[in-house]
Amino acid sequence: MKANERRALTRILIDLIKADKVIDSREMELYAELKQQFGITREDEGEAFMLTLGEAISTICALPQAEVRDYLGTFEKMTLSDSFCAREEALLMLALRYCLDPHMPQSDVLSVEVDDVWFDDRQVLYVESYFDEEVNAAVAGSLRQIQRELKLCGLDFVYLPEVVNHYLTTPAPLMEDVAMLLSPTLSQSGVRDLLSQLKNISTDKFCIEQLHHKLGFEELAQTDPALLMRIGQTRVGDRVVTNFLRISLDTDPLREVERLTDLFLSACSNDRVVISHKRDAEGSFLYNGFYRQLFEIILLKRAVTTKLRVDFRNMTLVFPGIDAVLSGLHRKEKTMYVLMIFESQKGGINFTPPRGGADAHRYERRMEQVKRRFARIYRAFEGTTERVPDITRQDIRNPILANIKREVMRHESNIYKPERFVVQRDRDGYYAIPAISEAFECVLPGSDEACDIFATPLFAELAAIK
Repeated sequence: MKANERRALTRILIDLIKADKVIDSREMELYAELKQQFGITREDEGEAFMLTLGEAISTICALPQAEVRDYLGTFEKMTLSDSFCAREEALLMLALRYCLDPHMPQSDVLSVEVDDVWFDDRQVLYVESYFDEEVNAAVAGSLRQIQRELKLCGLDFVYLPEVVNHYLTTPAPLMEDVAMLLSPTLSQSGVRDLLSQLKNISTDKFCIEQLHHKLGFEELAQTDPALLMRIGQTRVGDRVVTNFLRISLDTDPLREVERLTDLFLSACSNDRVVISHKRDAEGSFLYNGFYRQLFEIILLKRAVTTKLRVDFRNMTLVFPGIDAVLSGLHRKEKTMYVLMIFESQKGGINFTPPRGGADAHRYERRMEQVKRRFARIYRAFEGTTERVPDITRQDIRNPILANIKREVMRHESNIYKPERFVVQRDRDGYYAIPAISEAFECVLPGSDEACDIFATPLFAELAAIK
């Protein structure tokens, strides 16, 4: 047996012993026998302590099938060595069966350093990083049966479209009052944006923007439809890591849930299951379970994917996803930024003059066009024509660009890949903003609703300037 295999085996065996938080003498006797059988040393135990459960299971999965089958039998023997299988042991054993049995659907364990507050250990989430029409139709069609099956294990099934529907059917005044109560630091527009996020969030957006970007679930950036359930926590070095079982789903999710239920109940020795029956009542809002968690995860200020909003109503540039106004920008910087949004989709602007010839004439025409566009945007920000700065001059342009970068990066800890929103110069001398056009939106005077900035009359005017 190789060293990495011994350490993976040791990690799993120790986690099984510790799972129910009661270390029985019979478990220790069996562990002593297994240490001798597999040649596990004190050094192996120390190295195993630095492995996550997910890494350990992946190592065992990579072995020949006959060996994997033998190890699975060893794990089952350890689970039953004290003649009692607690709920925590049953969950861990369930994960091992799904991951190590070749007849099971594709499954793995995700080991993530994440706070307890974000996940209830009795929830099973439906996750996907892209919308799968067939699987979603199957889940929606058998939702009630899936929920009832998992209730037999004391588990709650979380299907995000159902949660979103809860928000959509809650009276708007109550939703706004609840949002303001739970997020007192948000501005009025921030509350509106929060409610819009809650009502428009989809499972794939939630997986990518919230679970992956914010909470660190790296594997969920690209995941097929699956069930995700918490199976316990382990210490890895000086960290506490939470383990989640991910089970791939096909177009018959009910069948998979029935198998999961049967496996769990056959393993678990407990004869009592706690089931939550909290429900909404008319005129009330259930701030419990995943309804609470979704609210708080979205409110968590950590590396969110957000758009940049040009608000001509309030004359501001805003990151609505984090309720942050770029308050350090003056009229000239806001104007420059909007010009760069427009020009970036056409390749950007090269301010470097050519050495002469026909290129010099084209350059002069281009700079005049840039200055006229800049002046038009400057007026949109209520500036006067005679005070429009000449951005073709480097001594004027560079401080403007530096201030834009400084103001954007002031929010770098709260924005996913903030450098996308910074004006950058490429190797050929072109200045542009890397973010795609969909990353920008606009609020026009007299409106509360965000719209496509590229479809505004202002941008039509800019395009007409030749």
